Amino acid sequence: MHFRLIIHSLGTIILLLALTMVLPLFWAIKDQSPGVMAFVVSILVTAGVGLLMKMVKPAGNLSRRDGFAIVGFGWLLIISLGALPFYLSGTTPTYTDAFFESMSGFTTTGATVLTNLEAVSREVLFWRSLSHWLGGMGIILLSLAIFPILPTGISLFQAEVPGLAPERILPRLKQTAVVMWLIYATLSLLQMVLLNLAGLSFFESTIHAFGTISTGGFSSRNLSVQAFANGTVEWVVAVFMFLSGVNFTLYYRFLQRKSLQRSFATTEFKWYGIIIFFAAALITYSLITGMGFSPAVAVRHGFFQAVSVCTTTGFAVANYDAWPSLAKGALFLLMFVGGCTGSTAGSLKVARVVLLFKYAFRRIQQTARPRLVIQTKFGNTAVSDRVLHETLSFFFLYIVLFLGGVLIVMGTGEEMMTAVGAAAAAIGNVGPGFASIGPAGNYAYLHPVAKWVLSFLMLAGRLEILTVLILFTPGFWRK
Repeated sequence: MHFRLIIHSLGTIILLLALTMVLPLFWAIKDQSPGVMAFVVSILVTAGVGLLMKMVKPAGNLSRRDGFAIVGFGWLLIISLGALPFYLSGTTPTYTDAFFESMSGFTTTGATVLTNLEAVSREVLFWRSLSHWLGGMGIILLSLAIFPILPTGISLFQAEVPGLAPERILPRLKQTAVVMWLIYATLSLLQMVLLNLAGLSFFESTIHAFGTISTGGFSSRNLSVQAFANGTVEWVVAVFMFLSGVNFTLYYRFLQRKSLQRSFATTEFKWYGIIIFFAAALITYSLITGMGFSPAVAVRHGFFQAVSVCTTTGFAVANYDAWPSLAKGALFLLMFVGGCTGSTAGSLKVARVVLLFKYAFRRIQQTARPRLVIQTKFGNTAVSDRVLHETLSFFFLYIVLFLGGVLIVMGTGEEMMTAVGAAAAAIGNVGPGFASIGPAGNYAYLHPVAKWVLSFLMLAGRLEILTVLILFTPGFWRK
């Protein structure tokens, strides 16, 4: 491994992080907040670490292992330094809480330890939402778009961008990164304008656009989107959550082809829509029959929460923990689906879920007729056994980490439903769970051990597990 190259590259990424911290500093200065010094110190410390790392002269060419090391350690450094504003401003009482909030932000999970958001200063609220937005598309991908930090950054792209096979939509990796970020920023700006027209202030429009497009779900209100009691806001957020769960390369294809049918006629997008429609219908039926909601309200709440959970955003328009069991069961299952590959959503992803069902059906057929040769297809494309094996291994590791998280959280004294919800919400990057950590609660009261374990699950979920676990294998570090 080329450690000097790794350290030098990490320095560039950390300097970019320090630069982004200037944005919330503007809010602190504008509001004449006591948090000004917290951000000044955070910027100086972060920039100092970045400059020290940049002083290490790079040597050698980037290898695949180097790429995984840069992404893995880069994210840990970003999150560790990104926690400083929370801790130094006194927003969180301990660094453990600050690290948890930072991890939740950058991994777009949306789980929070802050108990009274209305009392938190605007610069801190802006920073936690900005961390969402940076982590959604990936701050390392942003580094590739802005700086020519590495001559061959494809291994960084593959390690950070979620999906079965990250797609380069243009020949040059830098061009791909620029286009992806431009689409991402355009959707964010469009939603900000629409939310502002719907009645939200510029600040809250920005906060909720960041939380939506990144599928993160941090809000500036304790009651999340429910606090606005604005049907138009709810529909705008719901529609953009749906759009954010779509593979971003499809938007580029649409811009090139100018045809919705040719651009979005993919198997994964079709199943993504079917899953959300079916789940929303199920929840709507449950709310009408079980709670007496009017059809209009039931449809709005059902669609909103189905999209919010399936895309792993985590916004809420109601305390769904008080909903009928059928509705809660549907939401729990959606936690294990996620959005499309190549989107900012977390969890398993629709493509993997479809492939798992196709493979299971294939095995059922071959049980009765062992000599039958069946080719698994995804749309019109034949899926190789290598991709199927990778999908199965990913699913196995996902479930193992989920169950391990459940056991450890229960070991700290939490009851089963809280532990199950917390582990599923963490590794799926969903945010709110059920029971004590549902939309009406938060993670503040959890044991510090539980917070560190859930932080690990958040990172593993965001980086698609293998990018994190590979760092713990002895063979990774051998020459």
